[in-house]
Amino acid sequence: MRRLIVSIFTTILVLGISSAVLAQVQVNNEEIDYRFGEYITFHSEILTSSPVDSVLLFIQREGKYDTLTSPVLVPQDGIVEYTLDPNQDRIRAFSTLQYWYEVTLQNGDSFATPKGSFYYDDNRFEWQMRGKEPFTAMWHDGDADFGQSILDAAQQGLAQISNFLPISVPDSIRIYAYANPVDMRATLQVSDRSWVGAHTDPDLQVMVVSLPTGPEQRLEMERQIPHELMHIMLYQKVGPAYVNIPAWFNEGLASIAELYPNPDYLILLDSAYEKGNLFSINDLCTAFPRDAAGAYLAYAQSASFTRFLHNEYGSSGLEALLMAYADGLDCDRGTQVAFGVDLNQLELQWRRDTFGQDPMVTATTNLIPWITLLLAVLAVPTLIIISGLRRKPEAEKTRSQSARTV
Repeated sequence: MRRLIVSIFTTILVLGISSAVLAQVQVNNEEIDYRFGEYITFHSEILTSSPVDSVLLFIQREGKYDTLTSPVLVPQDGIVEYTLDPNQDRIRAFSTLQYWYEVTLQNGDSFATPKGSFYYDDNRFEWQMRGKEPFTAMWHDGDADFGQSILDAAQQGLAQISNFLPISVPDSIRIYAYANPVDMRATLQVSDRSWVGAHTDPDLQVMVVSLPTGPEQRLEMERQIPHELMHIMLYQKVGPAYVNIPAWFNEGLASIAELYPNPDYLILLDSAYEKGNLFSINDLCTAFPRDAAGAYLAYAQSASFTRFLHNEYGSSGLEALLMAYADGLDCDRGTQVAFGVDLNQLELQWRRDTFGQDPMVTATTNLIPWITLLLAVLAVPTLIIISGLRRKPEAEKTRSQSARTV
């Protein structure tokens, strides 16, 4: 009973103090003005019964654990304004920001405002919207049929993905369709990958795709949307462990989910094989090349290798490999646990099945640099020995002639 009385008294005391602080500080007319990719400005009116000592603005970015903290000047009229650069401060497109102020008065009292939230949408365009759970299609160029086609491709993508992995569908997935890749890439905050045609932030459950008008639009829709959808499904399945998935497996799964696979991949693979330019799968564990030619080959190779794994081990095998990587196993150890075979052996099997490559030829080819080095090392002593053997008969002949002369 005594504890209950103390608890009630403490609650009343805290509420009383909070009410007193609330009476001293009021935050009114909170507004946010922004231009996508250029600036985000926070406007507020802070009214206090005592002079203000300091004001801090806290901004929490979705998916990030660090909080931006910025001091804000408060003029005598109480109108405060703070502008941040979304590129410099790494504000992701289509993410939600949470923000609040902390006001400290000169009398020592401190007050934190309730958290507000702000959705950082791309306001460069007037978006049309059409939804069918769990998808919401957003587009700025095209009619209602175009929007419906986006939803249809997404639903077909879900069915395709279920052929490779058991999935759990998120409550909401947003698809932003841009009319050209230039406008789409403005959402990525990257300047060195001008070849990117689509992108996903799987933790936000948002994808952006570029679908220019023309005869290839439907095919691109059936390629890009299921591809990006697979990334979201993978995150839905393993959560933050998504970052542990090797690049070749992540992009390989996304590529085999495409309803219309890229027809250039086979040509690219055959050409790279003939020229000896194929990547080692181990080289594609961490990241893909950033140049267009290297990236395309990496995508083609990852798609082919992942499809080979599915043909060999089935959907249950792909799931076992995914969960091994989600548990934190490294690139090679994951295949050992899932299949009992190391990554290099799997790659040799893939090369044999895909290109008819003889493992013995591969092994011999791999030994050529070492054989060359060994021959170079042995060349000098071999020449010395041969030279010595040639001189020996000449020396004996000379001694014989000298003996006859005597």
